[in-house]
Amino acid sequence: MKKKYKIITFIMILIICVFGYILIKTDYFIFKKLNVVGQVKLSRQDVLISGKIEPGKNIYKYSSKEIRKNLLENPYIEDANVKVRLPDNIIIDLKERIAMCAIPYMGSYALINEEGIVLKVEDDLKNVDVPLIGGINLQKLKIGKNVEIKDDDVLKKILDLLNACNNAKILSNISQINIDDNKNIDIYTINGIRVLLGKGENLDYKMTQLNKVLIDLYTKNIKVGIVDMRYNSYPVYRPE
Repeated sequence: MKKKYKIITFIMILIICVFGYILIKTDYFIFKKLNVVGQVKLSRQDVLISGKIEPGKNIYKYSSKEIRKNLLENPYIEDANVKVRLPDNIIIDLKERIAMCAIPYMGSYALINEEGIVLKVEDDLKNVDVPLIGGINLQKLKIGKNVEIKDDDVLKKILDLLNACNNAKILSNISQINIDDNKNIDIYTINGIRVLLGKGENLDYKMTQLNKVLIDLYTKNIKVGIVDMRYNSYPVYRPE
């Protein structure tokens, strides 16, 4: 009786294994669909390459943990939630890092996000579509890590300014930000307006005010001049 039971059990296990092997080898479990949520800059191809996901590969050969680990090696990806769904679907929810500025470094340009993390190094300024930062000397950089400069307070002030510009919806209008040896900050818009910020106090309020000023100047077709925002009074415009 025991021998008969063992034979039946063996046959059942064998049938299950054969059936499973057949299913795995069929097209039913071939990876076909990639659903990505949270994309801003990265393309579908970027996600496939970063996650080391190959179309046409069996879905059972993918691990959500392994895909997430691969994705996080891309400095543009801050976090990722990955789900492998049978029979042929992978769902990825991304949280991207976005370049906010570029800092010159040894003839190239380091693209930095709002936290000061290096996302990429560009050799050609034509490929840089974010504000250029002048007056900061990078001491060391590594892609995926925070930039290092001599004065951390200066970097913090610039990052605070970038975030204030972004919140005020004017970051895309900024072409360059300069900080001098006395830590005075100047902004240059893409239209040629120079903005004097002094030491850069009350940045959130001032950038909200600057947005209104720039709109007013644009409606008056004024493309050059100086906006003085060094003091807490209302911004003052004067021709250059």
